[in-house]
Amino acid sequence: MRKATELIAICERDGEESIKKQLIERKRFSHDERSVVEEWLRRKEEERALSSSSIRDAREEETLSIAREANSIAKDALAIANKNERWAMYAAIIATVAAIIATMAYIKAP
Repeated sequence: MRKATELIAICERDGEESIKKQLIERKRFSHDERSVVEEWLRRKEEERALSSSSIRDAREEETLSIAREANSIAKDALAIANKNERWAMYAAIIATVAAIIATMAYIKAP
């Protein structure tokens, strides 16, 4: 049996797909070597899963950041809308008062 370091070097050199194929076809590796090679494949899969998880976490964090910013912008827009609503109400009251004064002036006109 070859040393574990030799087997890992072979696995790294040949790549996962080639090693998987060799394991399925039962070529190249003895029974004892298979456990080392299978452990190497498991670790590679685990590394890929961790990497994928990290990428997903980063995307989720970016999405949350964008959502927080959008929420802040929406709050600012609501405050502005409330202020504009008051100004519109004041304008409507002034217009109503002006219409009443104009009507009264028209009625009193000789």
